[in-house]
Amino acid sequence: MAAEIINSILDGPKGIYLVVDASDMKVAFREFLQMIRESEDEKRAYDEELATVTREEACKIFNRSYSTLLRWEKDGYLVPVKIGKTPLYKMSDIKDVLNQNFGKP
Repeated sequence: MAAEIINSILDGPKGIYLVVDASDMKVAFREFLQMIRESEDEKRAYDEELATVTREEACKIFNRSYSTLLRWEKDGYLVPVKIGKTPLYKMSDIKDVLNQNFGKP
């Protein structure tokens, strides 16, 4: 709400002065911090969605063999994204498989 008021003042006539007390500044600062946190959370979620690992790294994460990952791929359990001929596993898919195996939501 404070951001809307400030924007309306900025868009209005020039030469307007504001008197702001400490509690108003505190509210505005908290709203600003919340907006920054939400923006960072969205960016982190986007980055995590795009993050990939190699087949070797996926083997280490799951503590499984290369042939197990190939079988999972064949069964459609964990399908890699291929960049050229290089198979890469999305971290979001890996987390989904880990959550299924350990019963996490």
